[in-house]
Amino acid sequence: MERSEPSSGLIDFINASMERSESSSRVSAPIRIGVEGYDTSLEPIDLYRALESLFKTCGEVHNMEIRRDRVTKALQKSCIVILRGEGAGDKALQLNGSDIGGRKIVVTSLPPGLDLSTGLSTDVLAARNVAHNKRNSEGISVTGYDTSLTKDDVKNALTNHFSTCGEITDVFVLNSRALIYFYEQGSNNRALQLSGTDLGGCTLVVKALPYPKPKGRSAWTRLRYRFRSATLSTITGWAHQITHTYRKLPCKAQRPES
Repeated sequence: MERSEPSSGLIDFINASMERSESSSRVSAPIRIGVEGYDTSLEPIDLYRALESLFKTCGEVHNMEIRRDRVTKALQKSCIVILRGEGAGDKALQLNGSDIGGRKIVVTSLPPGLDLSTGLSTDVLAARNVAHNKRNSEGISVTGYDTSLTKDDVKNALTNHFSTCGEITDVFVLNSRALIYFYEQGSNNRALQLSGTDLGGCTLVVKALPYPKPKGRSAWTRLRYRFRSATLSTITGWAHQITHTYRKLPCKAQRPES
């Protein structure tokens, strides 16, 4: 059986496909640009539009990573703009100091070893994962310290002040309060006893953070969460209820025969 020659239309289609494939392989790799210095009280959509309008002159705005703080709901102080196009990175760096919402932004080039969702290097992410795995959900909220200090100074002062309560895994300094997490059980109770103590002329207020509710776990895990979260009076009430119910059950010798 003789093989038929491909039609001219099919040949043109194959050639066009090969040209598109070669063209797509020459597309420049995405450029990751870090941006900070903007007003974190902006709405995410407003920041997105401002950044898109600014960086579209550098090349194709492929994506943006803009996130809120989980506690304060304010925008995180830095975000990532992903650009494509020849020379897009150099053009973007020239926009350093541009005005967005009345503030001058800082533009930096991010190395390729950064996670797009967090903007952190793999080494930093690994360290945070270790701390997260060690964390025992023992946490406190601290207020009353001098908020005029820098966050680094507050973090160091609180770390030293609460170091006797147990091993500290994380310290997060927010706008008006700080969150401190411990590894050892019982650290919260020791930390709560430091409420009302003096730190640099300020009186600290310490409160325990609630345990996170388990999701999609076994019934035993949920029961253990309820027990750990319950107050002493609640646990005592459970004990009395169980004892009362048990006493109402007839003894085996007193049960009527069937």
